[in-house]
Amino acid sequence: MKRRYTYLCAAAICLPTLASANSAAEQTDSVVLQNSSVALEPAKEKEPNWFRKIRLTGSVQTEFLIPVTDAGMGIPHTDRNVYAADVLNNTYFDLTLNAPYLSLGGRFEWAKWPLPGFEKDFEGWGVPYFWATGRYKWASLTAGDFYEQFGSGLILRTYQERSLGIDNAIRGGRLKLNPGAGVSFTALGGKQRRYWEHNSAWLWGADAEWNISEAFPRSFGGDYGLTVGFSYVGKHEKETLVMTDDNAFRLRLPETTAAFDGRVNLKLKDFSILAEAATKNNEPSADNNYTYRRGSAFMLSGAYSSKGFSALLQAKRSDNMSWRSDRDMTGVSSFINHLPAFTMTQTYALAAMYPYATQPDGEWAFQGEVRYTFKRKTPLGGKYGTGVRLSGSYIAGLDRNYPAGKPHKPSGYEVGSNGYGTPFWKMGELYYADVNFELNKKLSKSFNFTFFYLFQRYNQEVVLGHGVNGNMVTANTFIVEGQWKMRPRTQLRFEAQYLHTEQDLGDWLAATLELSLAPHWMFTITDMQNFNSNRELGPTKKNYYSFGVTYNYLRNRFYVAYGRTREGYNCSGGICRFVPASKGFTISYNYTF
Repeated sequence: MKRRYTYLCAAAICLPTLASANSAAEQTDSVVLQNSSVALEPAKEKEPNWFRKIRLTGSVQTEFLIPVTDAGMGIPHTDRNVYAADVLNNTYFDLTLNAPYLSLGGRFEWAKWPLPGFEKDFEGWGVPYFWATGRYKWASLTAGDFYEQFGSGLILRTYQERSLGIDNAIRGGRLKLNPGAGVSFTALGGKQRRYWEHNSAWLWGADAEWNISEAFPRSFGGDYGLTVGFSYVGKHEKETLVMTDDNAFRLRLPETTAAFDGRVNLKLKDFSILAEAATKNNEPSADNNYTYRRGSAFMLSGAYSSKGFSALLQAKRSDNMSWRSDRDMTGVSSFINHLPAFTMTQTYALAAMYPYATQPDGEWAFQGEVRYTFKRKTPLGGKYGTGVRLSGSYIAGLDRNYPAGKPHKPSGYEVGSNGYGTPFWKMGELYYADVNFELNKKLSKSFNFTFFYLFQRYNQEVVLGHGVNGNMVTANTFIVEGQWKMRPRTQLRFEAQYLHTEQDLGDWLAATLELSLAPHWMFTITDMQNFNSNRELGPTKKNYYSFGVTYNYLRNRFYVAYGRTREGYNCSGGICRFVPASKGFTISYNYTF
């Protein structure tokens, strides 16, 4: 039998292939040539159906505390002022389902016997957070619970911070539109969560932002940019009964209040500038002792960044900008807006001992920072280069002028009055100031070294509401940290910290040893000791120790520790929660899928 071949040619190269029986009958030693300039199209893969595009994700976060009696601190494990039960637990289980055009989600929370330091209303359990979002082209619609922020958050910022017990999500509806390049619009309405309930006030608002440089990229190029934005938020809350100080008159409180925000963000090559201003109608509340005074906030921030060097300088003035969805509420809950704290977020234990909390009744705040990296193979850079950072903050109150002959509360406000007057540029007493210096140096391929110095001036009377051994604390903190990579998967990290002050509780020493055995194990030992140098304070010397083990496996993280926790303030973003002293076993578990 005579074999028949066809020839498949591409790029002027022809390969013989054995023809099929049918083609052999129809063709006799024919040559099939294909145009070498035409690429062969691969077979198209069949797109997965709608059900195959569904994705389920989630996370579990749980932390237990099993308290034990501490005779040294005088806290029995049965003290219900500190421990709500014999076993305390905070648990969060988030679940999200993503599909084409649709997303669904919810969160289960368990805090029936919460960890120490949370407010009484934090206790409970259930599903306080659920939502559904539909998307089509440039529009999305959310029904249920959601978080949102307009601009820098001066008139609206809802978020969750579990370490503080904050979750001020809005339950209602939200519409987001992106109809064109650089154009975004958001409209929303609903009620704000407060622990396991929702405040009675209705909130609504809208935000529009236009990135002009994105809309006209040819005119601006990559080195220049301009974004403008405008926001509005309204609140309707029924009038509550509030009397004047002498109980002679009942206050007439506005039921509807509004706030406005405008901002401009400009980019000029390596420079960026943000200017933002906000104003709020008068709203008597517990925070301002029920006075009728408008609120305002102004913020200006400038930054420069280039290879090896960056700088930041910003200023903020706020006046009577506390705004809550319940005017009678105090503490850390029910805030509609957020005023950022212009201070460095400290991660070292002693550096975080005197954290600053933003004063919502008003303040002047300044912050600056400079970072520079000395290049390798220079006198200051050495073999591996050297990084330095210098930053500082200065925060003071407003220069308030109270009406002549008018008595006022220790807080400075008379119920039912217009509050006070204040010149825009004048500042009052010092609230907080700090200077931070940090040096990072790689001494060898296996050893990194960090030196950190912090100087602080801290007004206890203003920030905490009381003073211990003087209202103003002056503290100097010195910290040395080292990281030694002993083997490819073994690293030892250590910290040595010293805080010196003549006020408050006096001097402190702290140390940390952390051994990492990648990819699974980490062992940690910490110790913090108070050395009271002021005899007027009495025997306040305490030692706070902790031993912990962490195990990581795939997406699972287990942590077990035993030790003491010092009483103090846990802060995030200028909002602080007091945490009482405690002792016991801590067990936590985290999982994501």
